[in-house]
Amino acid sequence: MSLQFIMGPSGSGKSHYLYEWVTTESLAHPEKNYIVLVPEQFTLQTQRDFVTMHPRKGIFNIDVLSFQRLAFHVLEEVGESGRVVLEEIGKNIVLRKLAKEHETELTVLGRNMKKLGYISEVKSLISELIQYQVTPELLEEMIKNSVKQDLLVKKLEDVQVLYRAFLEYMGKEYVTSDQVLQVLNEVLERSEKLRDAIIVLDGFTAFNPVQLRLVQGLCKIAKKVY
Repeated sequence: MSLQFIMGPSGSGKSHYLYEWVTTESLAHPEKNYIVLVPEQFTLQTQRDFVTMHPRKGIFNIDVLSFQRLAFHVLEEVGESGRVVLEEIGKNIVLRKLAKEHETELTVLGRNMKKLGYISEVKSLISELIQYQVTPELLEEMIKNSVKQDLLVKKLEDVQVLYRAFLEYMGKEYVTSDQVLQVLNEVLERSEKLRDAIIVLDGFTAFNPVQLRLVQGLCKIAKKVY
């Protein structure tokens, strides 16, 4: 494993340099696998950039992927693709169902759950809790440390009720798009696809804890990371 940083101010040509380097190397070493990881919203444009600059107008041994796309590829490779991924609309439906079932326990949030857009706000909050690895047990600690702030305590208790119910509902049959990366982290070392790959990360401004753990795992098993 080796890790290399390509550094420079904004607009100095870091991405162009990386893409040219990957293109040249992929032509010189067609037996190697090059994986370019970019944020989800940049995948299509990055693929276009590679095809445009590639002398053969094709990226045969270059995969341009987001973290989630990488997860789906690897989980399929190692035989862990059986879980159903719950998309955003599905999460909204599940949370609405759970809010109805636990209505009497939601002392503060309960009366707001029918407001337009409120379920989406709760869904976003739960997504962030998952991404930043805040467990229901950590929420319990926050509640204990906020005893002098009655309204905050009641809100946290409501969030904890919905969060626990959501995780229980998901069980082992479903995963959210946020949890897919957690599953990937658990099976990363079983992937032959990644073991000798050259991995490039570009376009990210920061990583949440789950993504950071994934990057650390990639650094351990990939041949090179840029």
